[in-house]
Amino acid sequence: MKVEGMSCGHCVMRVKKAIEGMQGVKKVDVSLENKQAVVEFDEGTTSVEKIKAAIKETGYEPV
Repeated sequence: MKVEGMSCGHCVMRVKKAIEGMQGVKKVDVSLENKQAVVEFDEGTTSVEKIKAAIKETGYEPV
């Protein structure tokens, strides 16, 4: 998913850390260049909506 508002490596680390800390998340790749987060997760444990909420809590906007 696209993540609006990221402008530096610190932003990437904040978003990645927030997603990685979620139960059910298997793999996270956050790209500053593409302003995108690619997340592999267990759909029985978490959801896209919960991942988006975690991103919003860090101050960035998932699109």
